[in-house]
Amino acid sequence: MSEPPTGVEVDNAPPLSRAEINNAIKFLTAAEKTKIVKIAAQYAKMTPYEAEDLYQEAWLRAVDGRRKWPRDLPITTFFWGVMRSIAWEWKRKDDPLDKDIGDKGAEERTLLDRDHATKIIKAHDDDPIAQEILVAIADGARGEELLKLSGLSPTDYESKRKKIRRRIEKLEAEKK
Repeated sequence: MSEPPTGVEVDNAPPLSRAEINNAIKFLTAAEKTKIVKIAAQYAKMTPYEAEDLYQEAWLRAVDGRRKWPRDLPITTFFWGVMRSIAWEWKRKDDPLDKDIGDKGAEERTLLDRDHATKIIKAHDDDPIAQEILVAIADGARGEELLKLSGLSPTDYESKRKKIRRRIEKLEAEKK
């Protein structure tokens, strides 16, 4: 893999180990289990597979190292992103329009976008629901899907979105 472009910060903290991942899964709280099951059920609707299959595949990819779990990412946020990614992969697997057409500079833009998204998510360390919304947005979720996955009422969801917007605006102002 090539070096990141100049000016891109890379988090050098190692991802969770296999033992740490297994431990985190083993000691899931009831609330975390419920949230992950709801997320799996929502994304499984996009695929020909069951929610349990989606959850098990996400767990497998985390444990075998195909998906790196950043140390500072909450379990529900991590599994949200992994399951969403897998669901889109399973949905598009047989789609003839889904072709890699190649894009010079795509890897560099991806690193820059990922770094920017990571900074925004870290700015919401005090708010796991906001982090989950941001991860879903980064993965392409929009509108009603975000509302359902957040588990918030429409009014609370709009309040959360305003809070997120204000923090992003503040980050952008600090960049200048």
